[in-house]
Amino acid sequence: MLVALNVKDFAIITSSSLELQRGMTTLTGETGAGKSILLGALGLVLGDRASPSAVRDSAERADITAVFDITNVDDANTWLSDHSMDQDGECILRRVVSKDGKSRAFINGSPVTLRNLKELGRLLVNIHGQHDHQLITSPDKQRDILDDFGECGKQIQNVRDIWTEWNKTHRLITGAQERLQARGDRLDTLKYQLQEFEKLAIEKIDLDAIDLEHRRLANATELGELSSRAMDLLQDDPKSALAQLAQVEKAVADLLAHDNTSTEVAELIASARIQLEEAADALRQYSHGIEPQPERLAEVDSILSNAHLLAKKHQIDTSQLADYSAKLTEEFNELESMDGSIESLNLELEKLHKEYNAAAKKLSNKRSKAARQLASHLTDAMQTLGMKEGKFVIECSSKPTDTPSVNGLDHILFNVSANPGAAPRPMSDVASGGELSRLSLAVQLITSERNRVPTLIFDEVDTGVGGGVAETVGQQLRKLGDRCQVLCVTHLPQVAAQGHQHVKVAKKSSDNKTLAESRTLTADESLEEIARMLGGVKITKRTLAHAKEMLAAADS
Repeated sequence: MLVALNVKDFAIITSSSLELQRGMTTLTGETGAGKSILLGALGLVLGDRASPSAVRDSAERADITAVFDITNVDDANTWLSDHSMDQDGECILRRVVSKDGKSRAFINGSPVTLRNLKELGRLLVNIHGQHDHQLITSPDKQRDILDDFGECGKQIQNVRDIWTEWNKTHRLITGAQERLQARGDRLDTLKYQLQEFEKLAIEKIDLDAIDLEHRRLANATELGELSSRAMDLLQDDPKSALAQLAQVEKAVADLLAHDNTSTEVAELIASARIQLEEAADALRQYSHGIEPQPERLAEVDSILSNAHLLAKKHQIDTSQLADYSAKLTEEFNELESMDGSIESLNLELEKLHKEYNAAAKKLSNKRSKAARQLASHLTDAMQTLGMKEGKFVIECSSKPTDTPSVNGLDHILFNVSANPGAAPRPMSDVASGGELSRLSLAVQLITSERNRVPTLIFDEVDTGVGGGVAETVGQQLRKLGDRCQVLCVTHLPQVAAQGHQHVKVAKKSSDNKTLAESRTLTADESLEEIARMLGGVKITKRTLAHAKEMLAAADS
């Protein structure tokens, strides 16, 4: 349950701290006093989208903190544990919005994403807005209401999982069929392209080695001249390096005959001679391999030229030719075997369709059962909400289809007969504004009884009702407060009198600015506020007595 709500610099609220109790809390105040602003702050800390207008004028940021006791809220505790944010039965949500519209969110002190805040918020608070009755005529909304009431979540998820696989397979088939139509032309193109790669034999050649061979063959004459010159300088010329080294070696030998301390010098010179002789042999072998080969040069030049032309044609580097050839081959093989692939996909699609129909039928059965129960509850509620002999019927029709829907096979329609003897017709065609408001309230009250969320908020959902009906609504909300925490924004004294706790929101002027403040009323202050709601500006002994009577009746 919501234990405390602290709001700072939000909209026209400078600072507000509310401590809330179990049961039913009513929020009252003049129209425009800021009741919905207070709920807006709560919505923000539960993950609603933020905007710069959320920040009070002249303030740098808005800061909202909501504290929850989740000792017995298993879903919320599991979520926090899964995200390593559990904190001994307490949950603190915080949202900070700067004046540029940027915001930060925290759960138990840890920074989180807005998505995290929304996920956890749905497990803690359920808000019923004053305009919900405008949505209840929507077929999608009616289906969602029925599914929530019937606790069809597991069956819905099963249908959606199978539908996802069916849709994926269906798209694969559609894509394959589109490619099949253009397959002939594409196969001809691929066949021609692969023949070009086959001529080049790209898988069997090393283009780097070919490139090196090409450079050697193209410069064969110059390389031969350079190797011959090196041989002359090293060995063949009378003044070659080896000839001069032989003279040095002889001189050192004569030196050793008189002084054997130069042995190391002799060894180094001998080693140098051996290395130079090996170098000379290597040069000789190299020079023998260097000779013009015009035919091989032309062949290598053709390979490289074709490789570059092919790479340019396909807008790739020559180093990518082998991989590209493999890619074309894979596409060619895939297109050639496409008939078998489509046949296999069609068999899979048929299998998934059967699985979908079976899952959708289970969902339909559960929806049909829930529809009868919900319609019965709503028919009973109509009798207490000023629509005597009214009748509520939920039509749940389904039929197999070749194109499955993510929401199952069912068409859900809420029908109502507000007058005796009249045949039930769609809500949007029959119900007046006031009746629609009361029906929406009945739906919210009944579905809330099955809701596991610990805190329910009703924002002026009693609009359009009054008198004895308003008192009944208040009694039902108070009864709901025995099971969970209920916060109710209301203008009706019959509803306000039913609260276990009473909070008043009021505006005040300060420094030419209008600010909103909220506070929990004492018993005497609550009596006076309900009397004001009954009688207006002037409170008489009669209105006070009436208010006292209403409060006493609520407590009895």
